[in-house]
Amino acid sequence: MKKILCIFFAAMMVCTAVSAAESGNQTRDESKWASISYANVPVYKILESRDAYVIIYGKNRIGFGSTVIPKKWATGNTENPRKLKFRVVKGALQPFMTVVRKDGNFIRVILNVPVSKSNSVWGVANDTKALDTDKESLEDLEL
Repeated sequence: MKKILCIFFAAMMVCTAVSAAESGNQTRDESKWASISYANVPVYKILESRDAYVIIYGKNRIGFGSTVIPKKWATGNTENPRKLKFRVVKGALQPFMTVVRKDGNFIRVILNVPVSKSNSVWGVANDTKALDTDKESLEDLEL
């Protein structure tokens, strides 16, 4: 009985090795690869004002940075797709921001945050200071 099991196991291992070797011979066409890249950074605070969000985020685990994201980026149409998207974070997952780029050019920012504004990550920005809400991209963002 043990010999039959050993022979069966050896035959199964040979078949697995042969099928793995055959699947590795496929060539990959690099022309079909997407040129999209993204970067995830932790979000420490989101300060909401009337026209924009001020995001305070971590940079390469050394220090922090801040940026202004206009609220009008959350709306879009067929000619101008939206540049700001929100995703809900639940449980122990901490808030983070994803910056999506294609060929090095900014496409979209995704804020992964808790929905409840009573969460400690949300705050209120000082409306007496003027915020730059006319920008079109986050090209100057230092990650």
